[in-house]
Amino acid sequence: MIQPSRLSLLFFYFFFPTLLFAQSDKEDETLFQLGEESFGIKAFNYYFLKNTEEPSADSAKIKVNEYLDLYVNFRLKVKEAINLGQDQTPEFKQEFETYKKQLAEPYLMQTKVNDEMVEEAYARMKLEVSASHILVKSEGQGNPEDTLKAYNKALGLKKRIINGESFAAVAAKESDDPSAKQNSGFLGYFSALQMVYPFENAVYDNKVGEVVGPIKTRFGYHIIQIKDKREARGEVLTAHIMIRSKPDSASVAVAKDKATSIYQNLKQGADWNEQCKLYSDDVRTKPQNGKLQWFGTGNLVPEFENAAFALQEKGDISEPVQTRFGWHIIKLLDKKGMAPLDEIKADLEKKIARDTRAADKKSVTLAKLKASQNFELNTTVHSQLVTHFDSSLLEAKWNYLNTKADLDQALFSTNGNDYNLKTFFDFVEQKQKKRKLTSVPDYVQQLYNQFEEKSIFDEELKLIEANNYDYQMVLDEYRSGILLFNLMEKEVWNKAMVDSIGLLDFYEKNKKKNYKMAEHAVVRRFVSKDSTLLQNVSTQLELTNSELDSLFNSEEPLTLQTFDEKIERGKKEWLDAHWQVGSSVQNIKNYFTLWIIVSIEPEGYKPLKDIRGLVISDYQNELEKQWLKTLSKKYPMKLNRSVLKSYIEEFEN
Repeated sequence: MIQPSRLSLLFFYFFFPTLLFAQSDKEDETLFQLGEESFGIKAFNYYFLKNTEEPSADSAKIKVNEYLDLYVNFRLKVKEAINLGQDQTPEFKQEFETYKKQLAEPYLMQTKVNDEMVEEAYARMKLEVSASHILVKSEGQGNPEDTLKAYNKALGLKKRIINGESFAAVAAKESDDPSAKQNSGFLGYFSALQMVYPFENAVYDNKVGEVVGPIKTRFGYHIIQIKDKREARGEVLTAHIMIRSKPDSASVAVAKDKATSIYQNLKQGADWNEQCKLYSDDVRTKPQNGKLQWFGTGNLVPEFENAAFALQEKGDISEPVQTRFGWHIIKLLDKKGMAPLDEIKADLEKKIARDTRAADKKSVTLAKLKASQNFELNTTVHSQLVTHFDSSLLEAKWNYLNTKADLDQALFSTNGNDYNLKTFFDFVEQKQKKRKLTSVPDYVQQLYNQFEEKSIFDEELKLIEANNYDYQMVLDEYRSGILLFNLMEKEVWNKAMVDSIGLLDFYEKNKKKNYKMAEHAVVRRFVSKDSTLLQNVSTQLELTNSELDSLFNSEEPLTLQTFDEKIERGKKEWLDAHWQVGSSVQNIKNYFTLWIIVSIEPEGYKPLKDIRGLVISDYQNELEKQWLKTLSKKYPMKLNRSVLKSYIEEFEN
C-alpha cells in the first residue's frame, strides 16, 4: 500500500459513472448505528450502486453483505476523524470549501451539459479539419488600446494575404506563435474539442480555402486559413517498439540502425512480443508488448498517426518511423469508426464541461438564474457606485470607513433577500488588487459583476444543498474522503514508514509465512543470434554486463542482450536441468542463450532490505486491521437486520 495519493484513495468512492438509483426516492430507514449515530439505507444504497455493479438475484445477499463490511469500516474511520475534530481545522475547511465550489458548478449549470453543445461537438467530430494560423498576441489584459492595436495588426496581416502574399511566408515572419518559425503556421489535422472554441467555430463554420479573422481567443487574435476537411478516420489500436534517440545526428543514426535491424527481424518471422521485450525503450508499454491505447487524429504526433492509419490489415507492421521521441515500428491491432453518440455522450459532457465553450453558456445560465430568483437591481444605487471609490482602489488600499454612503441601502435583491452596500464593500475590500491599466469606473464595474455573479450562484447553491439529494451525497463523498485520507495518513501510512522497530518486529513475526525465498540461482544471461559470439563472451566474464554490452554492440546494436537475474528453482525448465554453478547454452527460435549460474543460494527468507516496500505495505494493512478493531470497540455497531433483509429482497425479487 505504502501511501496512495489523495485522488487514488478517493477514486474508490468518487470516480465511477453516475447511475440512476432506483431506491433513492424511498423513505430513509436506519440500516445500522455506530455508537449513538445512525446511518440510513438511502446513503448506503447510493454508495453501493455507485461502486459496484447491480447484483443479480443470486448474488445480491453475498454482494450486499461484502460491501456492508467495507462501508461500515469506512464510516468508522470518518466518525473517528470527526470525533477528533479534524472537520473543524482551518486546513480541512479551506480544502472542503474549494471542493464544494468545484462540485457545485455542474449542478448550477443544470447538472448536465446542454444537449445542443453535445450534439454540435458530435456532429463536428465526424469531420477532421486542417488549418494554418497567424497569432497576434493581445497584451494588456484586455486594455482597449492594446486590444485595438492587436486587432488592427491582425487585420493588416489578413489584407496582405488577401492581396496576394503567401500565408505561410507571412505566418513564418509575423506570427507570435513560436512554432510558426518552423511550421509556417500549419497546425495539421484536428477535430472538435481539440482547439479553443472560437477557433474551432471559425474553422468549422467556414469553407476550405477561405482566410478568416481576426478571431479573438484568450491567446490573442488569429488569422486562419482553412486548408482541408475530410471524413474522420476513426480510431486505431496499435502496438509499437520504440528506440529512443537524442537530438544529435549520431544518436539518431544509431537508433535508426537498431530500429531497422528489428524491422528486418520481424519481416523474417521473428516474434513481435519477443522483439518488443528485448529491444523496446518504452518502459510504459513494454510489459504489454508495446500496446498503446486507442487514439484518433490529433492525439499523438502526426508522423506516428499517419503511419498508424496507413496500415490496412490487422497485424500489418510499418517500416521504422521517426518522431521527436525516436524511431518506432508500429503494428496495427485494430481499427474502428466513430462510436454512436449514446456510447460517448457521458465522455463528451465531461470534456465540454472543461472546455472554453462552457463559459459561453455561463452568461445565459446566469440570466436564467436571475429570472428564477426574482433578481431586482436598485438602479439608482448601482449608478452611484463609482462615486464611493477613488484611486486608492487601484492600489488595493481602498476601504469604506470614510464613505458617506448609507451602508444599509439595498444594491439588489434575490428571492426577497437584500444585498446591501456594506456587503458589497466588504467584498471589494477582500478582493481588490493592484491595477495599473484599468480605470476606477471599469474596475468598480468588474468587481460589481464578480459580486453579483457570486451572490446569484451562492443563492442557487443554497437551494441545491437543501433540495438536491445527488449533490448532498457528492458533498458527503468528498467530505468523508478528505477526512479519511488525513486520518489514514496519521494512523497508518506515516506510522508504518517511520516505525522501524515495529516494522522489523512485524517482518520477523511474518517472514516464515509471507517472505520465504525458495532455492534460487544468481544468473547472468546473454542472448544473441551468433553462438560463436557467445563463446567469446564466456571468455570475458570478468567484465560487467554493462561493459560487455558496450563492447559487443559498438558496431551492430542488436548483437548482444545482457541480463542480471535471480531465478527460483522450478521457474525455468532449462535451468532446472542445469542446476549447478557453471554455464550452458540454449537454442530457441534461432536465438542462442548463454546461461551463467554464478551461485546457487539455499532456501531461506528474503532480506528485509530487498523487500522493504512490500513489508511496509503489509505492515500498513496490519496496522489498519488493529486500528479498526479498536474503533469497533469504541463505536459498537448495531445492525437493523430487517432493513438489510428488505433491501436484499428488492434485488432478489
